[in-house]
Amino acid sequence: MDLKDYIAIAALLISITSLVITLLQKRKENYRTIRKNLSDTLESVAKIAIETTKLRQTNDESDAVVDLRRAYNTQRRVLIVHADFLVTENDEIVTEIDCNILATALISIGDLERAEHYWSKTIEKSQNDSIKHMNLRGYARFLFLQGQFQLGRSKYEDALRLKLADNDYNRRLVTDTCILWAKVEREHGNISEFRRLVGLAHGYCSRIGNMTMRDEMEKQINLLEPTT
Repeated sequence: MDLKDYIAIAALLISITSLVITLLQKRKENYRTIRKNLSDTLESVAKIAIETTKLRQTNDESDAVVDLRRAYNTQRRVLIVHADFLVTENDEIVTEIDCNILATALISIGDLERAEHYWSKTIEKSQNDSIKHMNLRGYARFLFLQGQFQLGRSKYEDALRLKLADNDYNRRLVTDTCILWAKVEREHGNISEFRRLVGLAHGYCSRIGNMTMRDEMEKQINLLEPTT
C-alpha cells in the first residue's frame, strides 16, 4: 500500500470513531431524556396520591369533591400507563423507588396483578439490604391484604433474615418491622402471632444503644399492648 492508502484508511477509522462517539453521546442524551420523563411522571403520580389523601381526610362527599376525586383518578391512570410503558421499554435505567411508586399506584386503581409484578421488581432492584428489608415488608403487607397470609409471613421472615449491619439504625428498622407485622396479624385476628411479634419487637428494641431512639421505639411497642 502506498501513502494514499494509509491516509484513506486513517480517514475511515477517524470517521468510524467519530460516528461511534456521536451515537454513544446521542444514546446517553436519549437515556437522560427518558429518565427525566419517567421521574416527572412518577412525581406527578405521587402528588396525586397526596392530594387524594387530603380529600379523603376532609370527609367531604359533595358533588364537587367527588368530581375532583374522579378527575384525579383518571389523571393517575393516564400517568400510570405512561410510566409503565417507560419502565417496560427502558428497564436498565429504572430504580427500585420507581417500581415502588408504580406498585402503590397500581394498587390504588385496583390493578393487583401489575402491582405484584412491580413489588417483585422493587425487591429485585433494591440497592442494599436495608432498602431490600423495607421493600420485602411492604410486599408482605400487600400479600396479607390479598389474603395470601402464609406467603406474606414468608416475606416478613425473609426481611428479618437479611444480614444487616449491626447498628442502631438497622436495630430500629427491624424493631419497626416487627411492629408493622404485629399490626397486620392483629388486623387479621391472629392474636397469638401478634403477641409473639410484640415480644420479638421488645427483644430487638432492647439492643438499640441510643436511649432516645430506644425510648421512642418502646413507646410505639407499648401503644400496641393494651389490646393484647
